[in-house]
Amino acid sequence: MATKKRSDFSALPEGLLETVAGCFRALGDPTRLALLRALKEGEKTVQDLVACTHWTQPNISRHLSILARAGLVSRTKRGAFVFYGIADTRIFNICEGVCAHVDRVIHRYAPPTRR
Repeated sequence: MATKKRSDFSALPEGLLETVAGCFRALGDPTRLALLRALKEGEKTVQDLVACTHWTQPNISRHLSILARAGLVSRTKRGAFVFYGIADTRIFNICEGVCAHVDRVIHRYAPPTRR
């Protein structure tokens, strides 16, 4: 009999559902999704993220803190700077899956185009 992986959702212990929900809550904000997308290109400092998003430093720092607490981004201190990166690239599999779902829903309920 095959053993279930610890990451198998159907075998996830009840007590870890809140942890999973916390990850989804962290992903449930457009600003945080945009930050993840920016970090997909590689590690960046808060200053780098301010330059590419034009958002304020406190706003970016707050959202990065939420992503870090959820284990979605990593922090690496190099000299006077802190670099943020993606902690586990599998997070993009989730994002791609949700995007595919949204695409199907949009096309399913879109009114037919007239010619």
